[in-house]
This record gives sequence, structure tokens and C-alpha cells, in this order.
Amino acid sequence: MSERTLLRTGESILFIDSKEREYLRALKAGGRISLHGGTLQADQVIGLPEGSRVRNTVNDSFWVFRPTYAHLIPNLPRRAQVIYPKDVGIMLLWGDVFPGATVAEVGAGPGALTIALLRAIGPTGKLTTVEAREDFCDMARENVARFFGEALNWTLTIGDAYTGLEPRDADRLFLDVPEPWRVVPHAVQALRPGGVLVGYVPTVLQVKSLVDALRTSLHFTAIEVIENLLRTWHVKDLSVRPEHRMVAHTGFLVIARRTAEPSMSAQA
Repeated sequence: MSERTLLRTGESILFIDSKEREYLRALKAGGRISLHGGTLQADQVIGLPEGSRVRNTVNDSFWVFRPTYAHLIPNLPRRAQVIYPKDVGIMLLWGDVFPGATVAEVGAGPGALTIALLRAIGPTGKLTTVEAREDFCDMARENVARFFGEALNWTLTIGDAYTGLEPRDADRLFLDVPEPWRVVPHAVQALRPGGVLVGYVPTVLQVKSLVDALRTSLHFTAIEVIENLLRTWHVKDLSVRPEHRMVAHTGFLVIARRTAEPSMSAQA
């Protein structure tokens, strides 16, 4: 059996009960894990193959897995709103993030998008994150260290992107701030010609302000606005139907391309 299969001390593990409820817990040698009215010893789990089943002191059973990104993010420790996996997937694809890319990120939050970007660019890429709040920087740094690991190609700085951006000639730029239109003038210098800008905003008023700013700047084109809805299905025996609840609106994505020269309207 591969060593990668075995669960190790220090890892964060997803426990899934018989009703498919999820519990994210850390494995600490000698520690005790509380799960739904019962407990179990972490040493019972450490060294088991991923996908094993364990029982707590009240005989409830749990499957144990390393969390996938999609299951990690809803359980991510946070004090700020997270960008959910259904939106992150679209952001990575429409943003065309590739291994080795140079990426700038404005707004760290709890580090959910940061983790996805680090995974996408790989060890040969470079990620620079600018965050205005020190407590959010601390939170992102802790989550990246815990759920991604060492990231030598990641730079996290405290700064106000509304007044300026240090990164230059980035391949991709991601904005997750309340007023992203205020970053657009600085995005022209931060992005290389042909680069992709991706903005994440929750309201239509923010969409309108961001799109207007992109058009006014005369250095962005191919502007798209996307809303992604996610509906899961219940499948059990002969009962096959959509779930009663769905993940509907979480935010809008605004995507644009940086031009090498001002648009025709600037030359008129």
C-alpha cells in the first residue's frame, strides 16, 4: 500500500457519518477527537488507509478521508466570507490559470482562492496577494500553511490596492474586494497586455460599477459577466429528484482582457 494512502499526524481529516454529515478535524498524536456526542482517540486514525471506517465511544461510525478542495472550503476556519468552490472553479477556468503563471490576487479573505491559485500555478508559478487587513492576512497565512503547506512562491503583503498595486506584468489578476472598480486604474499597470482580470462581487450594483470602470479605462475588452448556479440531486432507491435546497446566488464573476493599446474610442 502506498505511503500516500496512510493518514498522518498533523493532517486535517474529514469524518463523514452515516447521514453524510461532515466534520473537519486535525489529527494530533495522543489527542482526543469529539464527534457527534462521542469521542475517539486520534491514534486510532493515524496510520489507517484513507477511506477507512472508525467508530466513536457511542458506536457511531465514520468514514475518514483527506478533504478534497470542494469539501474543505465550506469547512474552512474563517472570520470572513469565503469564495465557494462552485465559483472558484469558474474563476480558474475563465481566468485561464496555468502552471507557471504569474498571478496577482487582491483580497485574501480566509485564503480559499489563494489555496486554489497555488495549486493551479504549481511550484514554478508565482502568486502575490495584497490584503488591506492584518487579521485577514493572519487568517489566510494560517489556512494556507495548514491546508496547502509550504508556499515559497507566495508573497502576502498588507496594502491598499485602491491607491496602487506593486505587482507588474502579471499574467492574471483576481479581485475580491468591496469596490473593485477602484482597483481598475492600477490593474492596467499590474497586468501584462493579453492578461486576464477576474473580479468577484456579490451584487448587481457592484457588477455595473466594475464593468463601467473597465470600459472607461479603455484598456480592457472582451468583458463577460457570469453567475453560476449549482443544483445537486437526491438519488436513493426509486427517489430521484433535485435536492430541496440548492446553492443559488453567491456572487457574480466579471472577466476581462487587458489590451496592448487603448481601444478605438480613446483615439476618436
